[in-house]
Amino acid sequence: MKRTRKRHLTLLETLIAVSLVSILLTIVFGFFRELSEINRMTEVQQKESFQMRYVETRLNYLFQRIVNENESVREGKQAYKRRFYFYTQSPEKSISESTSLIFSFNNGARSNPAFSDDLLARLYIDDKHRLCLAMWPIYSDKPHQEMQREVLLENVAAIHYKFYAAPERHLNAAAIQPGKVDTENKDPEKDHWHTQEWMKSYQQMPSIVNLTVKVANKPEDLQSRLAREIPSREITFAFVLPSSINYIYYPPG
Repeated sequence: MKRTRKRHLTLLETLIAVSLVSILLTIVFGFFRELSEINRMTEVQQKESFQMRYVETRLNYLFQRIVNENESVREGKQAYKRRFYFYTQSPEKSISESTSLIFSFNNGARSNPAFSDDLLARLYIDDKHRLCLAMWPIYSDKPHQEMQREVLLENVAAIHYKFYAAPERHLNAAAIQPGKVDTENKDPEKDHWHTQEWMKSYQQMPSIVNLTVKVANKPEDLQSRLAREIPSREITFAFVLPSSINYIYYPPG
């Protein structure tokens, strides 16, 4: 009976086996690393998408419920004109380094009576680079003591506004004068986009408002650079407002 000799692996075979195992492990771990990175990026994109949808939904709710320019409320036998506000405010160090949008809106019924019905609101960027909504009771004697603030979006580098005033309604279309300007600033130029400014003296809201928000790609850049130099992405929101003056009219035919 022959004795079977046990064959040992040579050094070369061992090196080849180790190399193959290393390559296989590299491929497997590389696959899982890429899968993990894809999952991380998907979560980041989902979070950003949810944030954008939240901001859009919240602003849409507010702008749909803006107090109308000519609307009144009746209490008993008396009718009172509701307080209408819609205008931009220039940057102020004590409030915001960016332009703010001031408006009044109906907040509906709330558990806190002070924040039910009509409120005064400010949309602005605070000193922590957050897009914020501040709200006050419009008829309060001490509105700033009862202010509520809501953070809508973080890492905001800048915000830009555009307001569209629709053409005036005329029976004769030839009578429309898109270039007409009110020198006393009591009426906005019609059929025109107003950039970054909507004056308080207009006493009316535009037909459409566009908000372009610049969100920094890296939050740390907000502390060391000017807003115009920060690498960022732009998100634009557009809203049609329920104006009784600057409504969009589509002539028949």
